[in-house]
Amino acid sequence: MSRYYVIDGSFLLEPPLGVQRYACEITKQLDRLLPEISDKVKLELVIPDTAGAYSGADIKDLQKNYDNIRIESFGSRTGRAWEQIDYPQYLRKKRAKGISLCNTFPLQQKGGIVCIHDIVFQTHPEYFIEPGDWHEILFRKMMYKHAFKSADKVITVSNFSRNEILENYRLKNPDICVAGNAWQHYDREDTDETIFDEYPQIKRKEYYYYLASLAPNKNLKWILENAKENPERLYVLSGKSLGDNSGVEKLDNVLCTGYVSDAAARALMRDCKAFLFPSTYEGFGIPPMEALCMGAKIVLGNIPSLKEIYKNAAYYIDCDNPHCDVDRLISEKRTDPPETVLSRYSWEKSAEKIADILTKIN
Repeated sequence: MSRYYVIDGSFLLEPPLGVQRYACEITKQLDRLLPEISDKVKLELVIPDTAGAYSGADIKDLQKNYDNIRIESFGSRTGRAWEQIDYPQYLRKKRAKGISLCNTFPLQQKGGIVCIHDIVFQTHPEYFIEPGDWHEILFRKMMYKHAFKSADKVITVSNFSRNEILENYRLKNPDICVAGNAWQHYDREDTDETIFDEYPQIKRKEYYYYLASLAPNKNLKWILENAKENPERLYVLSGKSLGDNSGVEKLDNVLCTGYVSDAAARALMRDCKAFLFPSTYEGFGIPPMEALCMGAKIVLGNIPSLKEIYKNAAYYIDCDNPHCDVDRLISEKRTDPPETVLSRYSWEKSAEKIADILTKIN
């Protein structure tokens, strides 16, 4: 008798960033693997019944991306209300186990599989400084505590995150599966060269590149302080809202492109002097891996998770000390070629680990 699983597919209605990217790529690989385990596993995705009304999503168009996993729609709510009320209701209706891949887990759900990418809300509440953030911190802590006590299996993306979870929570099943992120979604030929026409001041191989956000852990202040000390060097920053009263607008050698497409980001990564990622906290950190697959040198914050993933293929900086000559740093030879990192991670490998879990849960 096959086990019936239903994936929370609300990530299909959101931009493929971070955890949504993970969920998209893992489900694509699970779709490919499903015929091999179909005697033990029945798998489908469910999205809000009102998805088209607020996202423009068409279930027929979404279904084209999957040959074996069926997409269903259910429930009149959207957002967190759908995730917490309608999705678990659908699981009960179908007598199915849930699979949540994006740091969420319904408070009504028992059993199933959850992927928690990091527990930053638990370990670093100081990063959440906007008015009302305390509501999110409280809810996340409550949700994670329930997830770890209730889920049949917990998945995370690095040994660093695995150890943090075990140090901070008691789990129903402490045998956490580490199924990391990967880079193959970026290994494509198409690059948008028009980005260099749009910004003629960007000269190939003569700029540093940063792709992130204003989140405190992304450490934009390191970039800005380093740029102040090196006015002759160009720093190109991409990301929504970058430059909005962040101090970026005060520096002549910092250029903000705003949000750019994946194709434009690939072009900027490929032709930069170095990709800068001075983050102070990550569960994994996908952008450096994307940059690495485009042939860029990567300069990272010296933190445990990034050291675990990138080892000696990266250059490391002190996150609290922006007084660094990046040109001199990247002139040193790395002991690990990029292939040593890229060969360790693939969406296929991670999906195979998860598929194996699906066949073994009672």
